[in-house]
Amino acid sequence: MKNYPHNMRKIFVSLLVFLFGSVIFSQVAVDINDSFYSDAQGWELRGLTSTLPQLRPYPLKAVERILNDVIENGSERDSELAKEHYERIFSKPYNFYAEGSGKAKFSKEKYENESESSKTKAAIVNFGIGGDTTLHPLVSFAYKIGLFCQTKDFEEYSPLYTNIPADAIFDPTESGPFTNYVTWNANASVGTEAVYGTAGINRMGFGPFYGDGLALNDTGYHSANIAFNATSEKWSYASVYETIGATRNMGRDTSDNWLGANKYLAFHAIKWHSHEKFQVTYYENIVFGPHNNLSYFAPAPYMGLQNIGGANDNLQMGLLLEFKPVKGLEIAADFFADDIDLNALFKGNLDSKNRFGIQTGVIYAPSDSIFSKLSLNYTVVMPYVYAHWEYDDNKTGSFTGSTWNYQNYTNGGINIGSTLDPNSDKISLSAQINATKNLKITLLGNLIRHANGAEDFSDDEAAEYMLAPTGTYATNGTLYMSQMFSDETSSSGKHVDSAWEKLGFMTSDHKMYVAQLGFNAEYTFARTRAGRFSLCAGYTFEYVKNAGVNNNVYKGGLAYYSNTEADGTTYYAESESAYSTKKYTWENFKSSDYVQNAVKKAREQWVSNLYDCMNHYFSVSMKYSY
Repeated sequence: MKNYPHNMRKIFVSLLVFLFGSVIFSQVAVDINDSFYSDAQGWELRGLTSTLPQLRPYPLKAVERILNDVIENGSERDSELAKEHYERIFSKPYNFYAEGSGKAKFSKEKYENESESSKTKAAIVNFGIGGDTTLHPLVSFAYKIGLFCQTKDFEEYSPLYTNIPADAIFDPTESGPFTNYVTWNANASVGTEAVYGTAGINRMGFGPFYGDGLALNDTGYHSANIAFNATSEKWSYASVYETIGATRNMGRDTSDNWLGANKYLAFHAIKWHSHEKFQVTYYENIVFGPHNNLSYFAPAPYMGLQNIGGANDNLQMGLLLEFKPVKGLEIAADFFADDIDLNALFKGNLDSKNRFGIQTGVIYAPSDSIFSKLSLNYTVVMPYVYAHWEYDDNKTGSFTGSTWNYQNYTNGGINIGSTLDPNSDKISLSAQINATKNLKITLLGNLIRHANGAEDFSDDEAAEYMLAPTGTYATNGTLYMSQMFSDETSSSGKHVDSAWEKLGFMTSDHKMYVAQLGFNAEYTFARTRAGRFSLCAGYTFEYVKNAGVNNNVYKGGLAYYSNTEADGTTYYAESESAYSTKKYTWENFKSSDYVQNAVKKAREQWVSNLYDCMNHYFSVSMKYSY
């Protein structure tokens, strides 16, 4: 599309508008953010249906089984809701949908001696066609194709640490004030409700904390994938093999050549659930490329499989514990291990290279209550979790910011796991309220902390970053900040000691604090022959202290002069004219007044650019479905 002439783009957009005419009621078997999945979790917690498949979305056979269980076993309220889902999903194989939204962000930023106010307004139009259909008792197909149009980039009108709800968000067309993205998801499923395989393109979700998982977050970007599920009375197994998008070591930039292919993710999980109240799941996921490794399809430990090829892929392991003391209540804890220093742990040293995430909390789905679900959880992501560098080749430890990265935990530059940056933690509270049959309200609250480990770099380490060419390293505390220095003289890079040898969690002087509180309300009118209409409104208040912590501390590019003398020794100085009077070896040069003054100035500049801000986000929309 990006090579089409401008008039062809207009024709293409016009054809889509004509074809899909009216324009988000989701297609359940391909869209994991459909309201069915949240309701299904509550039904499982209350014992109205048996164990749910581990990976979301589910195929139609599983969806039908869950709804039939609830219709048969549920209360009048549950049965009525399940019937509504059943009618929406199975009444016809297609569904036209349309949504028009208005967004507004009002901000007030306070710096040391002054303040600034700003406002951003955006319009979003989202329309298309989708459906779920059974082609054979063992075969089903789901699809959702449409157009997502916005007048501003998503980041400009959305709260921090929020993923865009649209897929296919690259290579847009332009029409008037709108940037238009063709969005599509589709998959086919073969099998029974308990044992099945699916293949297609869609988002994937895992874990009890919907939309907020450590391993596979429901709000992450979609992928082309092949998934398998087997569920029995006592155990279940699930796996997925995905093709995802690669970025450069520095992530997304302003160029047109920052997104590439040949990156893959494999995930599998085995769950023991023979006990009614206690369940244990062990899972693994591995990110790799540019090679394709079909052995990760095998239901065998990835640790063993990756060792066959030299253990060069990015492997994580996880343990999920779920306890259900009474019906409707779940207490869960998810431990996501990226890199663990076992030698240090055995010696009782916790302040070492331990890269992990923990998510724990409670989920409560009471029976016959206006509260359909309540959730309270705590998430912590240690420094450098999800962050992996990529060398230029397998012969040296050199890399640049433009080196393709096939191992960090992103898909198309969007986090696969938690939306949090490394070195962060969050307390989240949410409540889903069925105020009336037609009115649903969601209350949300988050308290977030984030620290940038680059602030803790030693003077010598900071000097390395300052003297590197601009764009070589990220020092912004995100998952693009690595634990290594480039080193073309060895087979692997040099360790950044303060990052490699220490835990470094929340040890920086300046931390970013984010408080978010908001609600979303949706009123759905009774269905008529013309279709179904909904009116939606939402508001989020956000206060950020020390905004800018996740900006680069050291941007590099400090000028210097070097010369190799007759004896083969290379010396350095701040300029050619200074070389004749004062020259240094590399280690001494890093400690020189010239370099250290630049380091000090960069730190002070970074601190001076921190500010506090207060943001108000408003949203109104109308949805239509036929």
